[in-house]
Amino acid sequence: MKNKFMKKQNGITLVALVVTIVVLLILAGITIMYTMGDNSIFGKAQEAKEKTAEAVKNEREHMNQIDNMVNEYLNGTGNGGTNTPTEVPIESIKSDWTTIEKIAKEIAKDNTITSETEEVKVTIDGKRYTIKPGDIFEVEYNGEVKRVRVLGFKHDDLVDKTVYGGTHEKASISFEFLDFMTGDTYMSMNTTDTNENGWVAAQTRKDLNGYTTSDATQSGAIGGLGANLNNKSYIKQVKKAYIGTYNDANSVTTCNDYLWMLSCSEVWSKGSSAWRGATYGLAIAKEGDQYKWYKNNENGIDPSRDNSNFIKQLSSDSAPSRNYWWLRSPIFNTKYSFNIITSSGNVGQHDAIYTYGVAPGFCI
Repeated sequence: MKNKFMKKQNGITLVALVVTIVVLLILAGITIMYTMGDNSIFGKAQEAKEKTAEAVKNEREHMNQIDNMVNEYLNGTGNGGTNTPTEVPIESIKSDWTTIEKIAKEIAKDNTITSETEEVKVTIDGKRYTIKPGDIFEVEYNGEVKRVRVLGFKHDDLVDKTVYGGTHEKASISFEFLDFMTGDTYMSMNTTDTNENGWVAAQTRKDLNGYTTSDATQSGAIGGLGANLNNKSYIKQVKKAYIGTYNDANSVTTCNDYLWMLSCSEVWSKGSSAWRGATYGLAIAKEGDQYKWYKNNENGIDPSRDNSNFIKQLSSDSAPSRNYWWLRSPIFNTKYSFNIITSSGNVGQHDAIYTYGVAPGFCI
């Protein structure tokens, strides 16, 4: 009986052991499945980690977008939450010199713009403006509207290099009067027939800028006839080259001006074929580079030939009332005269005491 009982007990113990081992294997498999598989605890933890990292990345990108939008609005390039500014015709600001000054400041910051640039695109307060040499704007002189034309960009050297904020070498936009600034009040270059000391000593220079002497390094606000311009507070003083002695090509130096007559070399790239000894127009030497607008419209023409592009007049509605207009260059072979552009658009010369049209340039 005892042996029989022992055998039975041993059999039960063996079965229990086998069952226990099976149960443990099942539990181990379940544990491994929940800890090591794709849906395991570790898998879910890894997935949560990845989703958290992605959410952080998306949040950073969103914050960067918001930061960029804020900067665009602060810089005047935002437009209702988009990055596409509204294109505005330049005619809409033809007499808005506050906006033109803002455009000039943006041009100053852009190092890709040079004196050879054909077109400038600038965004101000979410509006895109496109400006080219030859574009026409308007300014008031003594309350009368006068047309002025863009000559080019970053051509003239600034006297005060901080006028746009920061440090900049060149004035952003150069203009010239297309209508005579003083209307039919024509002016002589000097009170006597002389071009002695050139433009720096010319009475017209003094009258335009409000200078009382022939000092080349004049400073202070624009005065004289220039004080009657409604955009005078935006005009920048620049350095203008001039021939000091009419027949000396080595006498070229510079003076500081707000308003200035153009020189022969700023208009033409060559001398007159009808006058031997003239290097540019009827001048003996170069007084500044040719402006982009004149370069585009000269077409290799001889200064002695007519050019309708160079004709100026009293106003836009007075086509028959065109007249000669002064250049600041003394004629190369006499001490009495300065260069002029005739009513036909070619080069000429007259004694300094004669009275002709005043069509100065200026920079913004």
